[in-house]
Amino acid sequence: MSTNELILLATLAVLGAALVCQLVYWGVFMFRVRRKPRYLASGLPGVSVIVCAKNEEANLKRLVPALLSQKYAAEKQIVVVDDCSTDDTPMTLAQMRAQYPELYTTTIENDSKFKHGKKLALTVGIKAAKFEHMVFIDADCMPASDNWLTSIVECYSENGKEMVLGYGRYAKHPGLLNLYIRYETFWNAVQYMGIARAFRPFMGVGRNLSYTKTLFNRSSKFRNNLSLLSGDDDLFVSEMGTKKNTVNCFIAPSHTVSEPKTSWLQYSAQKSRHMTTSSLYPMSIKALLFWQEASRALYWLALVAALLMALLWQQPEQLLWGLLAAFLVRTILIYISMGMSAKNMGESKMWLLALPMDICVPLVQCAAWITGVMTQSRNTWK
Repeated sequence: MSTNELILLATLAVLGAALVCQLVYWGVFMFRVRRKPRYLASGLPGVSVIVCAKNEEANLKRLVPALLSQKYAAEKQIVVVDDCSTDDTPMTLAQMRAQYPELYTTTIENDSKFKHGKKLALTVGIKAAKFEHMVFIDADCMPASDNWLTSIVECYSENGKEMVLGYGRYAKHPGLLNLYIRYETFWNAVQYMGIARAFRPFMGVGRNLSYTKTLFNRSSKFRNNLSLLSGDDDLFVSEMGTKKNTVNCFIAPSHTVSEPKTSWLQYSAQKSRHMTTSSLYPMSIKALLFWQEASRALYWLALVAALLMALLWQQPEQLLWGLLAAFLVRTILIYISMGMSAKNMGESKMWLLALPMDICVPLVQCAAWITGVMTQSRNTWK
């Protein structure tokens, strides 16, 4: 056997192994955003909606009235934590508090000797919540519908559920950056919801997340390290979430909508901040995510390398057909999975980007990770 044949054989072995890994991953974890939770038409519990705000005067003027106008058939409380704002947020909240009796506000004063992140503001808001069920949304988000709160809380109708993982999408605007951000957000949601159902929860998004006060009080890690600048949602979900006590909520009325970053530099800084806590995930989750990313990279590298070898070294035509089959099997599986998820989540046409984004997403995430390593000391929660 010649050297060229040995190299080709080794490349095909890597391609086969990577393809099997990818098919297993997509088949086991990425076909999970399809079973909608059972809902109750009545008997909703009281709920506290918690918002942490830092210099969010303009956003709070939109968000608070939207939260108060939610169609919710039980008592609700809106808790806004002003975290050391330097704009007119305190004055705005004081005016709203006089107008809306359901609004409760509290303030964290600036202390130059004590640096803290969003986790402290969340803890203060949770302490102020008067109801067992709590729903979290960021100040720069908006509910996608006036049934948002009902859609989230109804998921607790399933026995034993203590946590609801929601979906926070981004508003649609022209441009490639906007398209990329919306798809990556969609892809991440399909992944973390799929892994939550098939294995165990490991992350959620703080702009659309819910859990009970009882679950929070059982947590030990969350109330420590209050100076942690980001990742409070991921760390709590990975610590306290289980396959049995967590449910996904992905139908369109349950979404929240945020305005995305408008420049690649801003987005890279945001993404790198979000990735700083990935090293704190459980080892099993880190291994699973690494396995997925590594097998995807090896799949594409081996596929392209084998194709070039087959063409340059004039290999039999059957090899080209085999490589085409390897490409089509995985591609079809991806499009079926993402198509089903897009339909169930109300993300029309997003699934059409599955193949090009399958190449782009890991490259951009790698760049963001490098940026995060270089700028870690400058990251803040806002």
